[in-house]
Order: sequence, then C-alpha cells, then structure tokens
Amino acid sequence: WIALSLGDGDSDWERDDETKDSEFYLNPRFVHHTDEVFLTVLRQFLEDNIHDGSSVLDLMASWVSHLPENIEYERVVGVGMNEEELRHNPQLTEWEVQDLNEEG
Repeated sequence: WIALSLGDGDSDWERDDETKDSEFYLNPRFVHHTDEVFLTVLRQFLEDNIHDGSSVLDLMASWVSHLPENIEYERVVGVGMNEEELRHNPQLTEWEVQDLNEEG
C-alpha cells in the first residue's frame, strides 16, 4: 500500500472550525477543497504508484476522487460525509457515508 505524509507538526492538523464534521458536511458543497498545484502533484504521485487493475479506497471522498483518469481501476470504494456528493462521483464503484472522526 501507499502512504502519503501530509504535514510535519501538530499545528498542521488544527482546524479553524471545530464544528462537528457531520454538521459541516450535512449539505452538499460540490467544491474543490484543494488548489490546482496540490492536485497536479497528487495526481502525478498516484499515477506513478497505482496501476491498471488496482483497487483503491478513497477516504474523505466527495463528488471527485482526484484519481488519474488514464488508469483502469478494478474497484474504487469511497468513504465520505455527504451521500449526494458521493452519488455524483463517477470514479466510485461503491461508496459509504461515514464520519471517520466518530466512533460507531
């Protein structure tokens, strides 16, 4: 499996808005949560490390998965916070609504 390190300190994980994620994502947003520079780097990294026939678990999925489109995936499973956004994601073969910050 592939792990991508994001951030190098505790402050990288502090949130500006402490509202529960289930409330924040209650309504669909259909916005990109990252900038184009990051997406370009991410897609290149994924393209270099994921190959045709791979199965992918997309945590924090939404209406887009940011996966390279030139790869034929066996399966793309999305776990996200908003059902409507997940239903609109064309790369997902299946999905589940789940708040990973909550137990149960």
